[in-house]
Formats: sequence, structure tokens, C-alpha cells
Amino acid sequence: MLMMKQGNNHKFVCGLTQSGKSYFVKRAVLQMQCPVLYMNIQGEDLPQDFYTIYTSKHDIYELRQLIEDDVKINMVYETQLKGYEVTAGYLLSQLMTMSDAIGLDENKYMYVVLDECHLLTGWALRAARYIATAGLKKGIRLICVTQRPALCDKTLYTQAFEHYIFFLTAAESAYMKNKGIDYEQCQELWKMHGDHSYCYYNGYVLEGREPLKNNA
Repeated sequence: MLMMKQGNNHKFVCGLTQSGKSYFVKRAVLQMQCPVLYMNIQGEDLPQDFYTIYTSKHDIYELRQLIEDDVKINMVYETQLKGYEVTAGYLLSQLMTMSDAIGLDENKYMYVVLDECHLLTGWALRAARYIATAGLKKGIRLICVTQRPALCDKTLYTQAFEHYIFFLTAAESAYMKNKGIDYEQCQELWKMHGDHSYCYYNGYVLEGREPLKNNA
């Protein structure tokens, strides 16, 4: 069973540290039959199925070839926040520019995982907003991941169709209110399904889902 449906939409994943969201995202993107660019700002341990590139050594032409070859890419950020803004801004802008040359469109697409998307600022945030509003036609789909959704740019979560919501405190309920998600109902579903469970919301239905096996 696919953990994330590969529909023509963006996705938003949120939850506190140790809630299970990162494990979920890593497992979900491995199932996808398309290239994936994982913006790995936290140095997450990704499976060996990912091809690792460091931001200090990345080459846009190599990146393009990897995407054309349907590779899943682990883009490791070595300079933390400053590097995230500059490198992410450049890469996201380049993806939109060269999508036609790569042959990406609504039927042949890639996913970009923006880890800790609430930290995006400046150029990177502008580029992420552009993809959120115009990227689907160019075959670029976002998976925005954050532990602080209330601090996330609203464009990113309002443009997302599917939401995967792991445990959050009431301090993050502003995000839920803006999306029309009932925080108290989520609390009941998390309690019902246990640790590392999550809520799925697609704009119409809010449902609780069981935690993944072997989660940590």
C-alpha cells in the first residue's frame, strides 16, 4: 500500500520531534516511482537507495542527469541555515527553469522534499512559493515537512492538498485553524491510534491512521 498517493498535488507533513514524521517521509518517498530531491538540512540518515550530494560539491548538470535517470537524491546541507536559503533558492529556481528541458510535466514529474520548511527565508522561500503556486504544471511537486507549522509560510500549506499530521501541541493549532482542521478531533485520533500515529486530511475527510511498524 502506498503511504502517499502520487496525485498531481503538493503534500504537507508536520509533527513534533520524535513524533514519527521523518521516518514516515523517508519510507514514503522510497515507494514513489519517480525522482525525488530530498533537501536534507538536518543531516537525516536516509536509506542507501538515495544518492548523496553535498551542497559544497553539487553540480546542476549532474543534478539534472540524476533527475532524468529517476534517481532519489539526498542533498545534504553542510552550512545550515545560510546554506539552506542560498542553495535551496538556487536549486528550486533552476528546477523551474529547466523542467521543460528535462521533460517534466503533469504526467512525468518529480518530488522535492523541503525539510524544516518553516526555516525557509529570502530567495529560498520565494522559490518555494513559486513552485507551490506554479510547479504542478511543470512537473514539480512539493512535500513540505516541519515541526513548527504555525511558523511555516501560509502559501506552502494552503497550496498543499494532502496533509499528514503527526502529534502537535496546541501551540501549533493556528495552522490547523487556517486549514479548517479540528485540533481536538486530531487529539482524539492520536490517542486512539497511539504513539507515532498520524491524521490524514485531504480537504474533505480527516481520519486517523495507524503508526508504521518498526518506528523509532
